[in-house]
Parts: sequence; C-alpha cells; structure tokens
Amino acid sequence: MGLKDYLRNSFDIHYKTDDGLKYQITGNEIKITGYTKQVQITEIPSFIDDLPVGIISGLQSIPVAGELHIPNTVHTICMNALNITKSVTKIILPDSVKYIDAAAFSFSEALEEIRFPEGMDFLDTPEAICSNCIKLKTVSLPSTMKRIPVGMLDSCESLEQIFIPDDVEEISDVAFMYDAKLKTVHMPASLKKIGELAFCDCEALEEIELPNGLERIGKSAFAGCKSLCRLSLPLSLKHIEKDAFQGCDALPELVIPHDCEMHPKAFGR
Repeated sequence: MGLKDYLRNSFDIHYKTDDGLKYQITGNEIKITGYTKQVQITEIPSFIDDLPVGIISGLQSIPVAGELHIPNTVHTICMNALNITKSVTKIILPDSVKYIDAAAFSFSEALEEIRFPEGMDFLDTPEAICSNCIKLKTVSLPSTMKRIPVGMLDSCESLEQIFIPDDVEEISDVAFMYDAKLKTVHMPASLKKIGELAFCDCEALEEIELPNGLERIGKSAFAGCKSLCRLSLPLSLKHIEKDAFQGCDALPELVIPHDCEMHPKAFGR
C-alpha cells in the first residue's frame, strides 16, 4: 500500500465526482455518501477512481427519474440510502447485494416496482425497507427469503398482490399494515408465524389460505380486514392473540383447532 492509499484509509476523507456524487474510499472499495446540489447523474456508477462501488448511503431524494439499476458491485445499501425519492419508478437490485438496512427505499413517492436480489434470506434485515411507497404495485421477492421483515411493505396503498416465497417462516409485525388495496396473498407452506398487525386494515383482502404448519397469529394481525369473508384455521395452529380478527365483520364463525389457545377477545368481542 502506497502512502496515498494509506492516508485515504486512515482518515475520514470525502471526495466528489465531477457529476456531483460524494464518496469515501474504504479499503479497496468506494462508499457513496451523498451528493451536491449540482448533481447530474442518470445512474449510479459501478466504479469511481478505478475502485468498485460497494456501499450506497446518503442518496435520499436524489433527483434521478425512471428506472434505477443498482450496479453489480454493490453489496450493502445503508439506512435511508435511497428513500424519499420523487421520480424513481423502478429499482432493480443485483444479486451482489447482501444487506439492506432500515428504510432504505421508504417514502419513495413515485416508486411502482422493486426487484429484490436472490441470495438474501432477510433474517437480519431491519424494519420498513419499502414502507409508505404509495404507488408501489409490483414487488419481486427472492426465492431464498425466509422472513418478511418488520414493516417491510406497510402503507403501500397501491399494492394489490404479493407472492410470499416458499421458504418464508415468519411474516413479522406490521409487514403489510395499511395496504388498503391488497387483495391476493400467497401464503407458503413453510409459514409458522404471522406477527402483530401484519395485515391490519388491509380492507380489500377478501380471502386468505392459511397453511397447515402455521402456529401463531399475532395480536391484531388481521384487524380491520373488513372484506375478509373466506378463511379457515389450520389444525397446526397453537395461538391466536387478542384482536387478531377484530373488525372482520364479514368473516363467518370459524372452527377453532382443538389444541389452539385463543385469546377471549381474539375477535374483539
């Protein structure tokens, strides 16, 4: 390592590209940290100073329009990295991405489609990755996914359907809360737990097939699903928590599995 490289790696030095991206050199890669008011980019570069861009941070509200392809050198997308965008309509993430932090794409008001990378299991992914993306309609989740993180797609009020991959074992708290147009949900056979408020106020949801193997339905999991009229409880179910089906006025009387512990106010009454 030469003196120049040593100094770059030893101090918190920030640089900027000619088109307005701010960045740091960390080890043998680039971390994008922000942008200037004069930024003029149509895409995120794969390389800066002949080093691969590995980490993306600090691009909240970046003025990029249309599709945004994350380069296949990137492995980490930091907290709030690309949230509050105004004109990005589609985000495509390469399989090189291994970690996405909280609220990475949340409150992106024009975002209609996002494709998540194969290879991620989302077991360590924090909350609200795409929450409050009000125009989001198409979400492609990886077949390697094992958990829907907390609040991952809450308040995505244009989302009408979601296919939950076959290896997912847990839908975490508030995962799809306030998705008012959500009508179709594919539940995998591997599912064991539906968290608190997971589908709360999904007012368009009419039917859902809960898989045999499901063990717990959390507090207020389906509360406010006023159109829900077709649902049966699997024999594997062990716990139904308070207000799980509160406000599900169209739901007929359910047959409760023999070994299931149900809160006396599971139906809010």
